[in-house]
Parts: sequence; C-alpha cells; structure tokens
Amino acid sequence: MPQHTSPSRPSEPSKASGPSKVSGPSRRTTVRALAALAGGTALTAATTSCAVGGPTGPDRLSDGPVTLRMTWWGGDARHQATHKAIALFEKKYPRITVEAEFADWNGYWDRLATSAAGGNAPDVIQNDIAYLASYAERGGLFDLGRSKHFDASLFTEETLDTGRHNGGLYGVPASVTSMAMLVNRTLVDELGLRLPDTRSWTWDDLEKFSREVTRASGGKVHGSIPLGGPGIPILWARQHRQELFGRDASVAVDPDVLGGLWEMTRDWSDNGAAPGAGVIVDSQVLPLDQSPIATGKVVISPAWCNQLIAYKAAAGGDELELVDLPRQPGSPRRHQFVKPGMYWSISSQTQHPAEAALLVNFLVGDEQCTKVLGAERGIPAATRTRENIAPSLAPDDTAALRYVERMEKNLAGAPLPLFPNGASAVEDILQRYVEEVLFGRSSGPEAGAGFVDELSGLIESAS
Repeated sequence: MPQHTSPSRPSEPSKASGPSKVSGPSRRTTVRALAALAGGTALTAATTSCAVGGPTGPDRLSDGPVTLRMTWWGGDARHQATHKAIALFEKKYPRITVEAEFADWNGYWDRLATSAAGGNAPDVIQNDIAYLASYAERGGLFDLGRSKHFDASLFTEETLDTGRHNGGLYGVPASVTSMAMLVNRTLVDELGLRLPDTRSWTWDDLEKFSREVTRASGGKVHGSIPLGGPGIPILWARQHRQELFGRDASVAVDPDVLGGLWEMTRDWSDNGAAPGAGVIVDSQVLPLDQSPIATGKVVISPAWCNQLIAYKAAAGGDELELVDLPRQPGSPRRHQFVKPGMYWSISSQTQHPAEAALLVNFLVGDEQCTKVLGAERGIPAATRTRENIAPSLAPDDTAALRYVERMEKNLAGAPLPLFPNGASAVEDILQRYVEEVLFGRSSGPEAGAGFVDELSGLIESAS
C-alpha cells in the first residue's frame, strides 16, 4: 500500500494522497536538508526579521500590490483545481497576485528545504504531518493564531489542535482522513466468499478469511497485506493502549508490541493468508496504480479512506469499498484517529503574512473556492466546508466522508501527535525493520527495539 498521508487522484503519480510512495533516497536527502536548517544562517536571519510578521506586521494588509508564492505537491487534477481557486482569490483581492509552484511528492520536500535554507521559501506552503514540527521548531513557520485574517471559527478546537506545536498554530488542516481497510468486493463475490462482520471483526477473523481467499483462488490471489506506512503501527499501538509517538516527542510504543505486528505479518505470509515476503516489501513502495489491491493480487489492504476513488480508478472497474480495521480482542473501542491529510502553512520568511493568512483562509473557508477544490485533497477539515461541498460530491467521495464521520465517533481522545522533529524518516526506518523480520533476519522484538532506538536517536539529535 502506498504509505503517505494526503489525498491523491489517479493523475497523481507519487503521493497517493496518502500515498503513493516516496523513494527512500529522497526522504533521506530531505532529512539532511532539514538538519542543515537548524544551523543555517539564512533561515536564522530570516526568522529574526520576520518572526514578528515581517515588514507589514502580522495583521496589516499592504496598501499597494502584493505578490505571494504558493507551493503544493500533487498531480494534474490538483493542479487544475488549485489554479481555479487562485483565480477566484485574485478576482476577490485584485491587488494580490499568487504565483503557483508545484511538484510531485518525490521532489517537493527537497526543493522546499533548499529554498527555506536559502531564505527564499514560498509564502504559503502545503505541509504534511511528518514535517510540520520540524519546520516549526526551527522557526520556519508563521503562527497563524496571531493573525486576525484567519478565521479559527471555521474549525473545531480539536481539529485545529492537530496543527498546533508548542502553543503556536503552524498548520491549518486542509483535509482529514482516516485509516480503513479497502475490500475488492468484485473479487470476493467472484470467489463465492462472504466477508466476516467488519464492524466487529478481529485480526484473527481477517487472517482466517484471507486464507480462504488464497485457497479459493488456487493461490492466484491472496487475502490481505496487514501493513501500510505509519498508519497501521499507530492503530496497532492504540489497540494495545499505547501510542507510536508520545506527547513529549518520544517514541512511545513498546518494541515488543510493534514487533508483534511484524511477526503477525510474517506468519500470514508463511501460511498463505498474505503474499510472499518480497511482494509485501515491494507493496510498501509501489505507486498506487501498481499496488496489490489495485492490480487484483490481494482482496483486502489498508488505505487512507480518501484514496477510495483513486484506487477504484486504478482497479479497472472492480467494486471497492471501505470497511473498519480489525481489532485486537479486548482492545479499546475508541482507538481510531482522524488525521489531517495535509496542512496549509505560512513561511516565517514571508514579507506579507497578512495577505498569506488571507489566502489560507480563502482556501479553507470561501464558499466558491471550496466547491472548486472539492474533495481532491481529501475530506475538508472545516465543518462548514464539508456541508458546503457535500451535495456535489461523487459517490466515492461521499463514502469517504461518511467513513470519516463514523470514525470521528470512535476517536481515542487527544488528537494524533505530530511526528516529532527528527522523525520525518519514520517510513524508511519502518520499511527497513519490517524487511528484517519478513526475511527472517531478526525477531519481532529485536526489530522493534532497533526501530525505537534508531528513531529515538534521530529525534534526540534534532532537538
């Protein structure tokens, strides 16, 4: 399953919203670039001059023409929708011009880190949960909570809390999503099988059903792959009454708990419930349209719910549906999380924080604009915006919206913690230790301990 967290469409080749997969080298390069920001004089100087809002101050709109730079990652559908939104903004605010910069996921973060280190960051930035704390801690982002041009009442406090770090509002959630199981209903019916009750099923139920799939298909199709980026480890930890990351920016999960997930996956691969180790490993880095669930090689796979329409397009007409994740017996009922698919942030280097805040507010709250943007970036995080676009949503986006609303009734409590500063490489590290267990080079507890130690070291070094 592609692993990242923001929404995408079939035209978006690399970050399938969540997904699809960022290459390891690009992610590691970005980590090195972010580290350079900590001591970079360019960013330090820019932060010093702009921390109080730049020359115009955080609340004062300029009297003359203003040009803002805005950057995002995505595919053609996102580019087209965002350009239309920019045109609406420029029509409403004719003295403000917005210059668009965009890329796919693989090149986006390297370019952003380089421009920020050089004191030339875009004014408005599409941001991600894995990077928000890193940029905020290094003084790279403007606190939107200080601007009267951003209307916080568009959101619930719980939703806004997902973009707060050390008391500042550094990311406004553009969308929200939740982890689901994606089921190929067409294949289930063709094999003459019946799903268990997915509102109450356990991981053991999924394993049993997955083995039935493999047997019924003569091994041509496997039942499931129970892995998917950080989303599954986060939920697995919560089902064990733990968290992957703590509120104190630590790696909080018990190594044995995390190792148990990887050993379960290995056991499923061994008994036929899941494909072979090589297929599982490859599935974590493949683009969305080449993933096992999209190509009909497995019947069930984890996915961010907002990706339903993209997976259906890639699956060539097969009927896909969203169902609940299995639970551990005895796990707390309220263990789910709804996370931002992405954020809008403002660079601390901006010379026009008031206008930048005006643009962010327009993107998440203007009635015309939000209809143009629709659900391409995921389910809108602002309640009023959801209500505004709901009547015009496609059926699959409506299904994703209903899933998110249902999961919001089963939240574990406090918002999902931001990935700590230094933890941006978590997906690469997870992948490496998963491979160690699947290929029999390490036990689950050993790999879990290695993961916790390595990631903890990176977080400590970045603090």
